[in-house]
Amino acid sequence: MIPLHALPTVNASLNATSACLLLAGYGFIRAKRIGAHTGCMLLACLTSTLFLASYLYYHAQAGVTRFAGEGWIRPAYFLLLLSHTVLAVVIVPLVLRTLWLAFQRRFEAHERWARVTLPLWLYVSVTGVLVYLLLYHMPSAEACPMCSEALFAPGEGAARAGLVKGYAVSVAVLLGIPLLLIGGIAAMVVRAAHPKK
Repeated sequence: MIPLHALPTVNASLNATSACLLLAGYGFIRAKRIGAHTGCMLLACLTSTLFLASYLYYHAQAGVTRFAGEGWIRPAYFLLLLSHTVLAVVIVPLVLRTLWLAFQRRFEAHERWARVTLPLWLYVSVTGVLVYLLLYHMPSAEACPMCSEALFAPGEGAARAGLVKGYAVSVAVLLGIPLLLIGGIAAMVVRAAHPKK
């Protein structure tokens, strides 16, 4: 049995696996490898379903985990969490409808729905990993006194400057990934709405 404290990591791994399967499935359908595409998408559904079951079980047992970050990262985290949560609710009927159309062999309609479902599902999967990293692995001043001392203590040592720079780059990358995804999703939606003749 997986210990309760390990479930957030398991959940993030399931989200990451789902994202990889979605990307692989997209690549396979672009290459006209329908069997591989179908397998990847069904496995993505399975990993997302396992994630949901594990997530609900964890929070039923452990309750709510509070975000400990302070300063500008706090509103950024909650904005990321809000977009992730809203789209996680929206994506469920979209995935079910897209799958149903494929099982009914209504492939033109399936493709139209998939053009919206895929990028949103991918966004939810990737932002789920980012929420996990920010919630469980981003130290706050209270949780990491050494980090607080290094980041906020007076002085201009080279080690402190390197730590501050590394910390800032890490946070920028974590928050920049969803922005890149949103841009990519917007581009995919525009291309889907105006296909080349």
